Amino acid sequence: MLADTGVILTGVALAVSLYAAFAAFWSIYRSDHRWAESGRRGAYAAVVLLGAAVLTLLAAFMSDQFQIEYVALHSNRALPAYLKVSSVWAGQEGSLLLWAFLQSLFAAMVVARPSERSRPLIPWAMVFLNLITAFFVAVTLFLSNPFVQLAMVPADGQGLNPLLRHPGMIFHPPAMYLGYVGLAVPFAFALAALITRRVDDWTAVARRWTLAAWLFLGLGLLLGMRWAYDVLGWGGYWGWDPVENAGLMPWLTATALLHSTVMQDQRGNFRVWNIVMVVLSFVLVLFGTFTTRSGLIQSVHAFPRSNLGPYFLAAIGLTLFGPLALALTRRSELAATRSVDRFLSRDGTFLITMILLSTITLSVFVGSVLPTLTEALVDQRFEAGPEWFDRVTGPQWAALVFLMGVCPLLGNAAAALKRLQTQSWPAVLGAVIVVGTTALAGFTDPISLVAFAIIGLAGATTLTEYVRGVVNRLNRQNENPLRALWSLFDLNRRKYGGYLVHTGVILMALGIVGTRMYPVEDEVVLSVGQSVEVGNYTLVHEDLWQTSGTESITTAASVAVYQNGAYVATLQPRTDQYLAFVDQTMATPALRPGVKEDLYLILAGWSTADERVTLKVLINSLASFLWLGGLVFLSGGTVALWPSAGAVRSPAEARRRATVTTVGLAAGLLLLLLAVWAMWGTGLGTAAPPSTSTQPIATTAAPELNEEDRVQPGQPAPRFTLPLLDGSTLALQDLQGQIVVVNFWAPWCAPCEDELPDLQAVWSAYQERDVTFVGIGFEDDRVDLEAMVADFGLTYPQGLDVGDLIWTAFGITGVPETFVIDQQGNVAFVHVGPVLGAELTAELDMLLE
Repeated sequence: MLADTGVILTGVALAVSLYAAFAAFWSIYRSDHRWAESGRRGAYAAVVLLGAAVLTLLAAFMSDQFQIEYVALHSNRALPAYLKVSSVWAGQEGSLLLWAFLQSLFAAMVVARPSERSRPLIPWAMVFLNLITAFFVAVTLFLSNPFVQLAMVPADGQGLNPLLRHPGMIFHPPAMYLGYVGLAVPFAFALAALITRRVDDWTAVARRWTLAAWLFLGLGLLLGMRWAYDVLGWGGYWGWDPVENAGLMPWLTATALLHSTVMQDQRGNFRVWNIVMVVLSFVLVLFGTFTTRSGLIQSVHAFPRSNLGPYFLAAIGLTLFGPLALALTRRSELAATRSVDRFLSRDGTFLITMILLSTITLSVFVGSVLPTLTEALVDQRFEAGPEWFDRVTGPQWAALVFLMGVCPLLGNAAAALKRLQTQSWPAVLGAVIVVGTTALAGFTDPISLVAFAIIGLAGATTLTEYVRGVVNRLNRQNENPLRALWSLFDLNRRKYGGYLVHTGVILMALGIVGTRMYPVEDEVVLSVGQSVEVGNYTLVHEDLWQTSGTESITTAASVAVYQNGAYVATLQPRTDQYLAFVDQTMATPALRPGVKEDLYLILAGWSTADERVTLKVLINSLASFLWLGGLVFLSGGTVALWPSAGAVRSPAEARRRATVTTVGLAAGLLLLLLAVWAMWGTGLGTAAPPSTSTQPIATTAAPELNEEDRVQPGQPAPRFTLPLLDGSTLALQDLQGQIVVVNFWAPWCAPCEDELPDLQAVWSAYQERDVTFVGIGFEDDRVDLEAMVADFGLTYPQGLDVGDLIWTAFGITGVPETFVIDQQGNVAFVHVGPVLGAELTAELDMLLE
């Protein structure tokens, strides 16, 4: 019943969206306001229908309607209610339905209360916004329907992907979607302006929509960064992944658009820049959707391969070349009323800012598509890794931060040099203070000191603007300093909210320089009671235990942390193995944040024989400034978004404005609190004694093996006899007294291919030391397996699992998986996913001792 209802609602919404677009167009053609009113009501009806479809899908999740395939894939009976809500957008089908609903909502908001300046643009804008809504509804209905039913109803669902259970990932997708759909509004207004030849009006109308979209994209990116820092267990927050880049690029072009619209509103130039930036922003939204949903790129963030690619590619072509062709026919209207006189002026620095944001976007785009292009053109895949992105974009980011410090010092070109001579001393002083402070704190790399000088210059200039504004206010009004500061924001929220955004970016830049240029990473192996020094920290391994839950098996270690001889915290990194998901073992790090640095521990492995653990230790310098800057950045965007106070014509208007301001401040505060909770509310790795349901891992009784259970450390390894590729056989029981490394792999598995060189290198180093390696593949892959063994020059024994008996005995859920078996025949270490040579070497050395 719910599935049929959802399909009907979505189908009717498609028809209504198309009708609303037609009605808006026909009202223009016939100059008949009745058609315009009918189209407006159609936009409202589309919101109601799509909202009802989203609620229908939510009801299916809440009532465990597992006959709906999407519900069965992303939920189960044990899932908490709040995670069932987030499951609505956890997969491709539900996220597209949510996107279509939000797109229709924004279209309805545009037409609901148009300003006098926007009224001439509204009809054409509604044509385009309703067509965009219809496109997403059609894609959802015909290509990615979340209401498809299964022929056989499972007793329970698979559950939500463990990676998506972090608070940051609950709010990250909706925030990104709000940013994406928001950029459709300025795009529609720009097209309407080109068609009606009112090219001076659209920027003021669309600016607030652009700012809202930009703010939501910033929030989504920040939450995604925190999710990566907390969940992925690699110690970083931005890996230049193609899906991360897909969200960053429209944010960059929207940033450029916000700056260039200011210049058009104030000085009448940058018209062509604005058209290009608004088109690119929306095209990059579609491009990001195309890459993440078509299977073009491989990423932990991407959706599975689907048939959506050609349709989004066609939409990209239409939205890119159509508006640009229309802009060519409006060349005379787009001509600037005045040109940039020289670079050493406010106009000049804005132009340089636009160029830098464009080149950064281009650099990110090239690095993101380079692997796909090189593989298609030269049959050799070139990966642009984080080092490439840092090297190419780093100097451009530095120049952008430098401009933040220079631009406020410049006015018109004639006075620019004089202002630089007389008012630049606070900027120089700020650069000296920041460089001196960081150098005293131990950050003495010459390149980083240059970066810190730029950051200090920009920060001091921004602070000076606040001080100058407060002083001018005090000279004119009888106010205290705090009241004067509040008045600055109240009367010119766009300007001083923008400076607050700059402050946030400067703080984030400080964190980025620290984490990128001063990384400390080490891997240590500890027994219970043993200690090790990493940096100025002493780590003591106190305990190791394991807990079996309904969905996962959790292994955790307790590590006491001392700094300069004083106890500071107990951290508990853990690993969660989710039984219902193939290759889903999550290493959840433990984190101790600090002003100067974060201590970050990852449980990389463990031994049951003597409760040893392998810890990956990272020290991330100045990371706290990254998150603090993000919150300041969001605060500034919220302030800039809210309208400034103006003339009040009546007491009723004063009361209305006070109410609106109060509601707005409450909403902004709630948004910031949600961001704080999503980033820090999980208590990541905080110390807590083991509960009564947990047991020390060394004394946990080995459960009886069955097909669903993977063999765990401390359990006897299942005996097997393996037919080898050379025609002989290998029996595990014949290797008693030796260490045996059993690697399950397949030739079609990319992570398997990545780890083969490490496995061969470790085997070559240890084959004479009573260590045996065994590779086990599938019977059906024999030809490809033999070819890959030859290609990689693998010399350790390789065999085929006939009938998947060994796979079943070990409880394998995916490849690659590696088991290290000690001399007594017990499993000592388990690696789900690719194993590093350094990890394997450390484990073998420990067992050989």
